[in-house]
Amino acid sequence: MNLLEILLDKNNKLSVTREKAINYAREHKVEKSVIMTVAGAANCKMDYNRMLKKGDADMCTVFEETRKEGVAQGVTQGRAEEIIETGYEFGLSEDDILARLQKKLNVSLQKAQEYLAMFGKKTV
Repeated sequence: MNLLEILLDKNNKLSVTREKAINYAREHKVEKSVIMTVAGAANCKMDYNRMLKKGDADMCTVFEETRKEGVAQGVTQGRAEEIIETGYEFGLSEDDILARLQKKLNVSLQKAQEYLAMFGKKTV
C-alpha cells in the first residue's frame, strides 16, 4: 500500500515519484507480484513472463522497459498514420498503402490492415 501511495501522489513531479518508488522497492525488497499489482493499478502493460526470465528485475528495470515499449509503439503508430495520410494525399490505393506500411514499418499485412483501419479515411 505504501508503494501505491507513493505512485499516486500527485504533489511530486513524475521523476521524483518514480525515484521514490524505486528506492522504496529496493529498500523493502518488493516482490514481483507486488510490482505486477502496482503496474495493474497504474494501468501499465507488462510482460510478466519476460520479467520472470530476467530474474531479479527491480522496479526501475520493469517500468523503464514498459516506458520504452510504449514510446516505440507510439512512434510506430505515428509513422503509420503519416504513411497513410500521405498515401491518400497522393491518391494511392489502399493496397498500395498497405504495401508501403509493410515495407516501411516492417510489419505483417494484418498489422498494416489494423493501422489502415485505425488511421484510414473516416466516413462521416
